Amino acid sequence: MNRPDRQNPWVCITLCRLALIIGAGVVAWFVLLAAAPARSDWWPYRTAPAPFSLKIQVTDYTRDPAGNLAHVMTQAQRSDGATVTVDTVYRPHVRPRTFRAIRLPDGTRVRLVDAVSAKSTCRPKQREVAPARETSSGAPNPPNCLSPLDRLLGQTVLFGQQVDVVKTWDRGSGGQEWLAPALGCKELQWQNATLQPDGSRRIESEGKLVSFTLGEPDERFFDPGASYAAIKPSELLRREMKAAGVPWSPRLAEEGVKEDQGYAAGCSAR
Repeated sequence: MNRPDRQNPWVCITLCRLALIIGAGVVAWFVLLAAAPARSDWWPYRTAPAPFSLKIQVTDYTRDPAGNLAHVMTQAQRSDGATVTVDTVYRPHVRPRTFRAIRLPDGTRVRLVDAVSAKSTCRPKQREVAPARETSSGAPNPPNCLSPLDRLLGQTVLFGQQVDVVKTWDRGSGGQEWLAPALGCKELQWQNATLQPDGSRRIESEGKLVSFTLGEPDERFFDPGASYAAIKPSELLRREMKAAGVPWSPRLAEEGVKEDQGYAAGCSAR
């Protein structure tokens, strides 16, 4: 899945779809899933890309102090700057659903749902130049990985990678993230938390790194689905929900219309 890229509205199809509202009782659940990995991880980065693959497990503590598995996310980056996120989303009472989101060096983005052999492709109207080295202004940069309002808490090592532990301004007063300077400040872990009156931190959700490998990732992550049906975002959403056992609803239909509008605004019809 990847702060959202503000230069292309269609990117929200990848980063914001997890916030779909299926019913009033699960609004907070989907908002959590959308916000947790996407709020402070700028990716790709200004620095030259290092090839790697990693897996992050996201746990939600808002419903149960023991934690509920929210989703498992695999991210990979090739040395040419191409990136992919493979996200498996877990929600009560429906089957887990998985999608892939690929970003190519020229800025093309492809969202694929392998379970239904379908995809939606966005070729930006304004082609990007070296996207692996350019991103929105204000992104954290090596060597200290600090945004203007962040504070360095310390340093540690995760899976052989030196990381900075940073107190973040955009995750509540107790939020923290673990950033790897050698990887262009890639976010390897995070915690969404708030400070309590007694000074303790209440963790609401966290992403924990469970595996990391340097080197060119498995090319199967980047399989373009050449034989897949190429469809508009709303139809991809409909098929994805059907495969997950989620009934189609007026709210989902409304979301599909918004995704199609974003696609039309930011993507070339070619």
